[in-house]
Amino acid sequence: MSRSGVSAIAHRTLRLAEAGREGAGHAWTRIRDRGLAFPGSVWVTFRGNSVPASPWESSRAAVDATLATCVEALGSLPHRVDADGWELPTITVADWDAAMAALRRTDGPPLYTGDPHPLPLDRAHPSEVARLFHFWEVGGRMVAGPDVGVDICLSDTTRAPRVGDIDLVFTWVDGSDPTWRAARDARLGRSPGLHPTAANDARFDQIDELRYALRAVERYAPWRRHVFLVTNGQRPSWLAEEFPHVVLVRHEELFDDPTALPTFNSHAIESRLHHIDGLAERWVYFNDDVFLGRYTPPSVFFDESGNPRVFLAEETIPDVSPSREDQPVVAAAKSNREVLARLTGQPLRHKLKHVAHPQLRSVGAELERRAPAEFRETGRSPFRAPENLSVASSLAPHYALATGRASLGSVSHFYADVGSPELAWRLPHLLEWRDADIACLNATESSPRASRAVVRGFLDAYLPTA
Repeated sequence: MSRSGVSAIAHRTLRLAEAGREGAGHAWTRIRDRGLAFPGSVWVTFRGNSVPASPWESSRAAVDATLATCVEALGSLPHRVDADGWELPTITVADWDAAMAALRRTDGPPLYTGDPHPLPLDRAHPSEVARLFHFWEVGGRMVAGPDVGVDICLSDTTRAPRVGDIDLVFTWVDGSDPTWRAARDARLGRSPGLHPTAANDARFDQIDELRYALRAVERYAPWRRHVFLVTNGQRPSWLAEEFPHVVLVRHEELFDDPTALPTFNSHAIESRLHHIDGLAERWVYFNDDVFLGRYTPPSVFFDESGNPRVFLAEETIPDVSPSREDQPVVAAAKSNREVLARLTGQPLRHKLKHVAHPQLRSVGAELERRAPAEFRETGRSPFRAPENLSVASSLAPHYALATGRASLGSVSHFYADVGSPELAWRLPHLLEWRDADIACLNATESSPRASRAVVRGFLDAYLPTA
């Protein structure tokens, strides 16, 4: 068996083990709380206990009611990062009245609690940490409660480390576009010897994942500044109407070598993202199959010093040179390791999780200055090749960590292969529990039509239109 075959089997085994642990982790809760539930019933967590959702409006409303409204209302007020690394909105004494006024303007009556018994907002007595939430009634049914509220602090001073603006960057391609497919096929004819997965349809399939990812940003990242969408010039038909603020960036604006275009190589595109005009020093890179699963504060991505967090995976990188037998992602990891060792003397042993990757723009520029030949080769490769680097999704975070400009982080994440059979139970679990900061629905093979329909139905339920 080839090395790439062994690597694929190891990857699949690890994913199955993770899925097994995920299922076992909630087994006792399901046995304890779901024994009498009828098929199709929905449950929610309320004050630490699982209860039937029949008196609640919906899981979407229960999760979003306070997070979307309270956080947005408080968004212009100061924040701090506490000792545990979780960001809490901090209301200074001087700002308290303004904060209460902002919350009163939301479309439901905000409540305050410092104990298990909620009080109307007008009777709030600020303490060190309070929780704001909505108790709404819609058709006689409750919506939300203190279990999905937003914690706030009252402080005499603002202890916020000012990390400045944070931008989000998405890359996207519409693989169903006939013009794009014709250009890809023509370029393939001049690119022999590629790995089978370097240009297969799964690399470019999309089922509007980007649309849902942008909806998640709207709901769960009110702190972001700009959202950039990098494409070859394609524009989703729904973009202008639903997300008019998203800034479209064409490949031509990033590549200084016009002969490198068109490109069908995600590694080449990654290597140029720090050239986006107007990009903030701190930014977060998203593939279009990655989305936020719940309100995710900046402190998930950047530490108290404003440095990016690096999310290591359990998988290790084989300690051999890259070859054409390697899957492109594995070959790039090996190439990253060689460059990192040469530049810093530090080893690169672990892959990164399939999540969003926080970055420093200055780190990307510095890497390009220090490894110009490798960047040039990556940028000129029309498809993923063994000698390519994966800059934004691996090398830049590892380099920042090795040079003291990043810290190790942890994130609650959900990863699944779109074509995997365990989606049948994993997606309903995620829809119900919403316990992942970041989720990735990755297409490693061309997905069966049935699987695509399941994923589309899940995304519609998880992130419906506003």
